[in-house]
Amino acid sequence: MSDNVLYKAIDIKKYYLASKRGTLETLARKPPIFVKALDGINVDIKKGEVLGVVGESGSGKTTLGRILATLEKPTSGRLIFMGTEVNDKNTIQVRKHIHMVFQNPMTSVNPRMKVKDIVKEAMKDKSEEKVKELLAEIGLDYNYVKDKYPRELSGGQLQRVAIARALAKEPEFLILDEPTSALDASVQAQILNLLVDLQRDRKLTYLFITHNISVARFISDRVIIMYAGKVVEEGSAKEVISEPLHPYTQSLLNSVPELGKKELKPPSGEVPSLINPPNGCRFHPRCPFVMQTCKEREPPLVEVNGRKVACWLYETNWKKATS
Repeated sequence: MSDNVLYKAIDIKKYYLASKRGTLETLARKPPIFVKALDGINVDIKKGEVLGVVGESGSGKTTLGRILATLEKPTSGRLIFMGTEVNDKNTIQVRKHIHMVFQNPMTSVNPRMKVKDIVKEAMKDKSEEKVKELLAEIGLDYNYVKDKYPRELSGGQLQRVAIARALAKEPEFLILDEPTSALDASVQAQILNLLVDLQRDRKLTYLFITHNISVARFISDRVIIMYAGKVVEEGSAKEVISEPLHPYTQSLLNSVPELGKKELKPPSGEVPSLINPPNGCRFHPRCPFVMQTCKEREPPLVEVNGRKVACWLYETNWKKATS
């Protein structure tokens, strides 16, 4: 593995049982039904970069984040963190270098603990001075917030507390799951600027999960676009968002409101079932460029013009590149 790769996910699959199996189902030999939340994900996360993960609800973004955070185990596949394969024996050690910031801090912090105790809990040095320094770093006045409970803070203040708690572990890898989506626009901008400053000053590596492709464009160095448990496009944020190759990425961009744009064109149709996903390309029922081969064969994720895309529209391009 390259020295520059901090975290590597290899052919990660995550299947959930769609319903409980009782004695009758077992005796009747009914096959189990699975929700295929992730179905063969390969990702390299480089040291010191911000990797954006973009997609609609149900695309598998949060599931990927939880697996990388070791909060859930993959059904199959391999995770390699800092050159070592993650397993049951070293999971606790791996977690010392990773933390996750969730979308809604009201459900991820203890409502019965004061702010100073929430932050102090994860710190090695639990001195008051260290807590004060950390709260100042994330833009909160220690004397004002130290004895407050989560319910006494605004959404933006509470998200800053959640970020401080994550930093208290001094992690190398931070997973941010929609950290600004529940905030007002002005507060979103403040938190995004804070995250950019922290990433630069602390030399952190981020996995930034979002459904907002504009936010991904602002904060990410690279992005992966996910659809129905698959990665459909990957590349530098600037290239993918300014000149998207995959029809799904194009649809996402066409659905973003902009000044002067009078009509939005979101993807037509519905997100497919992850219990029984479409044959071939999973986006083909909604794709404006669908061909017969799209309905029959699943496109591989291959390199096209310096990035990766899974689409049969580029079959000629990658065949030439690999011949």
